[in-house]
Amino acid sequence: MLQILQISNTSINYIAIGLMIFIILFSIGMVVFFLLSRQRITQADLEVRDTQIQAQKDVLSASLVTQEKERRRIARDLHDEISAKLNVIAMNTSMLKDETLNTSDRLLLLERIENATGNTLSNARKIAHNLLPPVLEKFGLCAAITELVKSIDGKELKIDFSCDWNEEKLTAESQLHIYRIIQELFNNTIKYAQASTVAVTLNEDSQVQSLEYIDNGIGMSDNAGIGIGTSNINSRVDLLKGTYDLKTGKNKGVLYTFEFPIA
Repeated sequence: MLQILQISNTSINYIAIGLMIFIILFSIGMVVFFLLSRQRITQADLEVRDTQIQAQKDVLSASLVTQEKERRRIARDLHDEISAKLNVIAMNTSMLKDETLNTSDRLLLLERIENATGNTLSNARKIAHNLLPPVLEKFGLCAAITELVKSIDGKELKIDFSCDWNEEKLTAESQLHIYRIIQELFNNTIKYAQASTVAVTLNEDSQVQSLEYIDNGIGMSDNAGIGIGTSNINSRVDLLKGTYDLKTGKNKGVLYTFEFPIA
């Protein structure tokens, strides 16, 4: 009987030791699992952060490209449209100092100065309009796009435009970004699409404001080769925390669908 009790106690000791070893190994396993999981989570967080940083760099790069493009355009406009005409005005004004000029020559020079001055003022207004359309500042986005459409709509390109947005939900900066997006889309259509019709529709619901742009041009065989214009659009959409989708194909025109969250 004593021997049986000793065997039972020995078995219990073995079981207890086994349980302790199991608990220790299980605890070590849980710690290792926790550390590995933590490492995987940290690595995933780092990858997400790297992706976000890269996206921010891409947006910044596109914005810088856009700024440099705008600076070059403004510099070219100032040189071609303003400086050249001011030189004409200065030259003709200098010639007026000639006391030997007869009346008809003097009147001719004054007429040249008047014409050059009028053209210079007109071009200065055009440059200022391109920088910040006064209609946008005074009357809002829909009115500004309406004016833009009227300046483009004609025999070669027919434009159907409708705007049903509550502009009070947009800041002045947001309205300017959306105006520039539409302006860039029109530029792409005019330069590359060989389109005859364009439809621009702005709608909204309780959560998003949507913009749809369609042309019936030659389209694109893929979405990759669109160029700097799309980079400008991408950067503005990102700044507005919006999204967009492009459907196109060879000889299928383009269909852009934008969505911007309502703040």
